[in-house]
Amino acid sequence: MQRLHYDIKGMSCAACVAHVERAIRSVLDEKDTFTVSLLTNSVSILPAREITANERTLLEQRLAAAVKAAGYTLLTEVDDSPRKSTEFRNSLIRLIISACFTLAVMYLAMGGMMGLPIPKFLSGTEHALPMAVTQLLLTLPVVILNFKFFRNGFSALFHRAPNMDSLIAVGSGASLIYGIVAIVSIAAASGDHAVIHSWLHDLYFESAAMILTLVSFGKLLESRAKDKASDAVRSLASLAPKFAAVLRDGKEIPIPVEDVQVGDILLVRAGELIPVDGIVTEGSGSADESALTGESMPVEKNVGSEVKAACVLTSGALKLRATGVGEDTSLSRIVRLLEDAAASKAPIARIADRVSAIFVPCVMAISLLTLLLWMIFSHNIEQALRSAIAVLVISCPCALGLATPTAITVGVGRGAKLGILFRSAEGLEKLCGVKTVVFDKTGTVTEGKPSLTALYVYGEDPLRVLSMAGAVERLSAHPLALAVQSAAERVCPVLPDVTDFESLVGVGAQGYVNGVLCKVGKPDAEMRKQIEAASALPDSERVPAGILSELDAKVCVFADRARLFADFLALEREGKTVVTVSFDGVPVAILGISDRIRSDSRIAVDALKNDGVTCLMLTGDNERTAAFVAKEANLDGFYASLMPEDKERMVRELSEKAPCAMVGDGINDSPALVRADVGIAVGAGTEVAIDCADVVLSGSSLCGVADAYALSRATIRIIKQNLFWALFYNAVCIPVAAGLFYPLLGWQLSPMIASAAMSFSSVCVVTNALRLKRIGLHPKQKNSKNQNMTIETKGEMNEMFGKKQEEFTYVLHVEGMMCPRCVAHVKEALEGVKGVRSVTVSLEEKTATVIAAVKSPDLLAAAVTKAGYEVVK
Repeated sequence: MQRLHYDIKGMSCAACVAHVERAIRSVLDEKDTFTVSLLTNSVSILPAREITANERTLLEQRLAAAVKAAGYTLLTEVDDSPRKSTEFRNSLIRLIISACFTLAVMYLAMGGMMGLPIPKFLSGTEHALPMAVTQLLLTLPVVILNFKFFRNGFSALFHRAPNMDSLIAVGSGASLIYGIVAIVSIAAASGDHAVIHSWLHDLYFESAAMILTLVSFGKLLESRAKDKASDAVRSLASLAPKFAAVLRDGKEIPIPVEDVQVGDILLVRAGELIPVDGIVTEGSGSADESALTGESMPVEKNVGSEVKAACVLTSGALKLRATGVGEDTSLSRIVRLLEDAAASKAPIARIADRVSAIFVPCVMAISLLTLLLWMIFSHNIEQALRSAIAVLVISCPCALGLATPTAITVGVGRGAKLGILFRSAEGLEKLCGVKTVVFDKTGTVTEGKPSLTALYVYGEDPLRVLSMAGAVERLSAHPLALAVQSAAERVCPVLPDVTDFESLVGVGAQGYVNGVLCKVGKPDAEMRKQIEAASALPDSERVPAGILSELDAKVCVFADRARLFADFLALEREGKTVVTVSFDGVPVAILGISDRIRSDSRIAVDALKNDGVTCLMLTGDNERTAAFVAKEANLDGFYASLMPEDKERMVRELSEKAPCAMVGDGINDSPALVRADVGIAVGAGTEVAIDCADVVLSGSSLCGVADAYALSRATIRIIKQNLFWALFYNAVCIPVAAGLFYPLLGWQLSPMIASAAMSFSSVCVVTNALRLKRIGLHPKQKNSKNQNMTIETKGEMNEMFGKKQEEFTYVLHVEGMMCPRCVAHVKEALEGVKGVRSVTVSLEEKTATVIAAVKSPDLLAAAVTKAGYEVVK
């Protein structure tokens, strides 16, 4: 069935969602299903049957009428991106204009108290009326520009569901009304300087303007974050190829992907995206399925193998029969999961909204009661009105309105300095309640690319073996070849020449190096026999070789092949891809290739576990590899061999038991990221994953997850303290403002003192929020080289091969970096330079710190420039 998506204007709280749901339910059939999302301010409808174009038009008209009757607006545009962009620009313009008028009002209202010059025609009691009218005229533009708060706030009150807009409307409206009353009183005083002076200090137009301007700024940031949520689906859908090569009557015909039919035979070459789901009918090759499964290693594809849309064929060529096209492809299913998860994800109930549900009606009732009681017992209308409005002024929700956004603003700023980007207040608020953190494996817990992690050499010089293997793999197109080549180039800058090179499809590659036939790849039947035969030899002592200082890999050298078979099995048990190196048909080494675990993964996991958080891992990789990674990272558990649908289901089930966060970086993680209570994406991940996340780590360090959790907890603690202080002043001052103690003690809280108390509460709230800048976070791992290195073996290798090449530290000042993806691009460019050992990029400081065996920074600067950025010094 075709889904219908519409935006809803005017929703601001959970009560709004309930009203919209009732309105839509009154129009739809009972069998139709729909979901209203406050996160995206939209509704997603799935009709129980196919509807015609005319029926859809009629349905949209009825929906629009029902939603309008409930006080909201249904938008039926198909592509509303230009409209959203225009709305944001208009909101920004309104904010700037409001800020200018607000500053002007504040200058007139408070400038004289601070000794600032005030125009003569507005200063003094004799010019009180012009001063008051001028402040009113400067305030009215702010009220008009932000009238939506009054409209939405009072509408919520009329529906008996007050929210933050209701607080804004009541507080700002009370200050505005009181100011107008003061103007009338000044005009009616006719020369009574005492009365005029009293009312002149009872102008609170600056309060009305400031409330509207500050809240408008917060709403602008919130709407911007919400608009980004819908970009994820469009980004994911754009990954699908536009054309497919279909074989018909023996001819290759390029056609649009949407025209491919089930049963069509398609041709896919190396480097191309697989357009549809299918079964291989001819050919062989390797496919990178990390986008869908998270599998770090390319998967071999032969006749009968299944292939998925949006995966890349890295080598070989395939003919496949289409089995899933259009909406039935794996990619389309992920898109639907994204849409469903985004729509059904309930937003956090804001603390201030919950407080306002009780606070605002009580304040209004107290104010009305104060007015009636004073009129009944004193018959003094002026005193009754003054007391009633004083209650509203002291109850002005400035501190209550600042309690949440101030703490969140400081918390988000603190996070940005640490490389933690909160994309919405919801993410920051919800993260503190998380009880389970689920990690993706590939690219999250691990580095996301094949690396040489083990080199076992038997009866040969390890440098000779690695240089010859690297020379052969340099000419190979196999994805694993790059891992061997990169490792070889780190220790052997100049690799030997290769002659008679031959690529062995599905096996590896071979060629002659210095007259020796060097073969690198999976062991064939003959080679496996030699490896198994080695187990019959007596065990031998390990030759002191240790670990090459230039490699983050374990290197062991043995005098003979006695341990060959045992080591081969041991590496396989660790989940590594094991490759053999043979010279003239004799195995001389085995290479362990795997996706290396990040150096700080265990630190981050341990920090979260110390805070009482359960840490799990979801991966599309096999059980054996997942078990090894989970053990090394000290995770509490793992789930392996999962498709994106499975990850989304697992996260949903975990979220039903306790609040759950998902940490990932790939396309396959996006449904789970959206489904989780909090989605966390690492900055080096895909654009889709980042768009789906509530929190983005600008770097790839998982310590940012622990820091984000600690920062979230501290922020919510500050928010609760702020709400207490904001309400404390109201609780103490409201009875005094109402004149409760006036008959007995003569205590009457004037609006001036009420305003001072209200301002003091705001100062307390802001000062308390600023403490977040000094919050202590989890300690980071100190930079250490070769985490797998032991003291003994490092010394042995230095003795055998001499001192390592001299390294230098460079700090490049880079211009043009604007977002986490820019950081990833610069980091990737620098890491691609030969001799570079580590790269740290700071988005805040616009710098890249590089440790490299490079004697001139020009080579590094050239790499950054090629990536599209500028090195200024």
